[in-house]
Amino acid sequence: YFKDTEELALYLAAMFHEAFPNFYMKYEWVFKAGKWAVIDPGPFLSRVIIWKLDVCLHQDGLDEGPAVIFPIGYFSGGECYLPDLKLKLIYRAGEVIILMGATLYHGIGQWTPAHGVSQDGITPGHIGSVFF
Repeated sequence: YFKDTEELALYLAAMFHEAFPNFYMKYEWVFKAGKWAVIDPGPFLSRVIIWKLDVCLHQDGLDEGPAVIFPIGYFSGGECYLPDLKLKLIYRAGEVIILMGATLYHGIGQWTPAHGVSQDGITPGHIGSVFF
């Protein structure tokens, strides 16, 4: 998994570094101390895949820094809601949001799977990813 997502992790790390340089340095330091997979480029210690589930409004508990979230899959709808900021963001496959998940309430709106199966044999739906 880490080898297959190495390029993605490096891309997200570059975005994170640009958006939050001070937090990036802290994450990098913590990652070096807690790294458990040799091929994981960091700087995120944790990753979550939300496989075709609804995501109600929530805060991310004990997380002190930013989280990187992005959807993949074949779906319509699934906007990202940030009610503390009074925002509803278009949130399509391939788009990335970096947010303070412990501070801001956030959730994903209802989505509808696309029709059929992709050429790669993937069934349609909203697959959320979180790096933190």
